[in-house]
Amino acid sequence: MKYIILLNRYLLNITSFVAPNYAAKKVVSIFSKVRIKAIREKEKSFFDKATKFEIERKGENISCYELGNPEGKLLFLVHGWESNPGCFTQFLPHLKNYRVIAFALPAHAQNKETHTNLYKCKDAFKMVLNHFKPTGPFHVVAHSLGSSVTAFALSETEYKADKLVFLSANNHIVQVFKDFQKLVGFNNRVFRLLEKRIEKMVGDKLSEMKVEDRLEQVQFNELLLIHDKNDKIIRFKNSEELHAKFPNSKLIPFHNIGHYRMLWNEEVLAEVLNF
Repeated sequence: MKYIILLNRYLLNITSFVAPNYAAKKVVSIFSKVRIKAIREKEKSFFDKATKFEIERKGENISCYELGNPEGKLLFLVHGWESNPGCFTQFLPHLKNYRVIAFALPAHAQNKETHTNLYKCKDAFKMVLNHFKPTGPFHVVAHSLGSSVTAFALSETEYKADKLVFLSANNHIVQVFKDFQKLVGFNNRVFRLLEKRIEKMVGDKLSEMKVEDRLEQVQFNELLLIHDKNDKIIRFKNSEELHAKFPNSKLIPFHNIGHYRMLWNEEVLAEVLNF
């Protein structure tokens, strides 16, 4: 892996001068590539218990999963990058009174696509919401990228949410790309090419893509933020910023519960259920 990163760094930095359009295309491809990860053993029971159905979508259909009480209040589960709906397995025994709907983000789980991005995932969640057409407030529990997907999707609908739970939420989308730049080590010229290509693809300025701005456009009653202060994937300050922005939010900091491991932490589970 180390040698692959070094090779990509060298090639991208050189190519940015001789073939800038190719360099930009290549770096976007690397960034949006979803690594294939096997379903963990502890996640498999989710898929065994759920009723699977699909929503038609251009390209590959959206794989959806339903559990719980068909007459209960709607609760959507939105997983993170390179994860799958099974990451919420620990929550299931406690959600029997809800009508639980989860779905696999594009290019995730058993989906055959290989690349995706926030906007594709946002559009997928919108399709799921429009499939159910909620007539009353509903809940959402989202992890990592799923928090951004939720904010961006709901900001483009008229649906009203009751309680939102963001586990390890991001805020500034541009920071994700800057962290990627630091990881791969490409120069600022490549970053500017990446920025322009992303903006052309989605129609928004990268520097202005913020979860807090999208969330301001969402109708919701309460927001719970849970974040590990030592999270190495998404900085804790993201949740601090969201908490400062929204008076109807609650921030619960944890220490050393990890980015993914937090989903299997009993204290986190208790806080979410209590909320």
